[in-house]
Amino acid sequence: MVAETNPSNQSFVVRIPEDHYQEMLAHVIDGYPNEACGALGALNGTVVKHYPTRNAAEHPDDFSIISESDIVHIFNDIDAYDGEMIYYHSHPISEAYPSVRDREWAQRSGYLYVIFSLQYRPEPPYARVFRINAHGEVTEGHIERIPVA
Repeated sequence: MVAETNPSNQSFVVRIPEDHYQEMLAHVIDGYPNEACGALGALNGTVVKHYPTRNAAEHPDDFSIISESDIVHIFNDIDAYDGEMIYYHSHPISEAYPSVRDREWAQRSGYLYVIFSLQYRPEPPYARVFRINAHGEVTEGHIERIPVA
């Protein structure tokens, strides 16, 4: 499992170094007004690599998807360090919560989802992380931003 479980509330924590978090923020802001997307490589619940990607969806204003060539590159790179993938994307006009379509895709992939919301622009986007099981049940975790020395 990519995230550390917190036994007190059955939730989980994903630790993201601040430099990666800032790169993700810049990527989703640059993607506006469309959805932006990318991936993170993680080891033991801590993000070790950021993979910003182009949104390859047919309608990028309404959905996000990573291209097949990008996903193959990301999988191969993550496999090289035996990590796990976390998918992230933005919701330009709605809250940072999995949509029906997000839940459908996540049920098949099993990835954790970090979702950024830009609904309060020009305020900075905010992010939340979710686990979505095979039945479509959503559990929210916690993002811990790690200062970089």
